[in-house]
Amino acid sequence: MLMAFISWWYSKGWLARAVTILDSLEKSIDYFSLPLLIKTWFAPFRQIDAGRLVNGSIEQRFRKLVDRTFSRIIGAILRTVVMLAGVFYIALRALLGLLMLVFWAALPILPIVFVILTFSGWMPHFNLKIPEIKIPEIIKMNNKTQIPRGQR
Repeated sequence: MLMAFISWWYSKGWLARAVTILDSLEKSIDYFSLPLLIKTWFAPFRQIDAGRLVNGSIEQRFRKLVDRTFSRIIGAILRTVVMLAGVFYIALRALLGLLMLVFWAALPILPIVFVILTFSGWMPHFNLKIPEIKIPEIIKMNNKTQIPRGQR
């Protein structure tokens, strides 16, 4: 029974965990739609009425040109921010997935290691430094001392 569990853990179980991690990465890539954002990086951003004016005056054509250029700049900035956030999130997710696979391999061994450490007398030591708290003078005073007038 134990050998069947260990053989599943390090073969099919590990493979299933890796497939789950890859699926989550694929979903993250799809959620941020990085390929689509790269294709439309400098496309106008939500421009409803910026079609070309064929018979408009020069002032109207110039206004449309400025509108389209401004819309492209805004679109590029927003898409860049979303792409950077997506790349950061996907990289973090990939790193956590890799750590999970390493942890998956070590998990069956950890109880044995902890039992050995417990019986060997090993104890973790934490050197936490607690900051000194300065107590105000009013709190230090005993009943015989009066509180100064300005501090009541």
